[in-house]
Amino acid sequence: MPLIRTPATPQGQLVFHVLAYNGVRLILVCVAAGVILAVDALTTLDIPFVLVLLAALAASLPLSALTLRKRRRTINADIEAVDRARSIKKRGPAAG
Repeated sequence: MPLIRTPATPQGQLVFHVLAYNGVRLILVCVAAGVILAVDALTTLDIPFVLVLLAALAASLPLSALTLRKRRRTINADIEAVDRARSIKKRGPAAG
């Protein structure tokens, strides 16, 4: 039995994939901040914490764009599936 059950509906899958994507991006920001704080601790630099967070965010944006390309494509496919289901539901059963 899997630890996390995959949702059956397109809308549920979209929510699951978006939450996973944002979770991984948040982890990337934390890792980048950790690296900057480690460099700060090992050297005589005195970098303010707010600047560390801003630099970590700036560093993680292009990194996530490169590393999470497949996840974004999955999210785009999920969005298309939700839109398709919504348009079919809007047209009604008579339209087919």
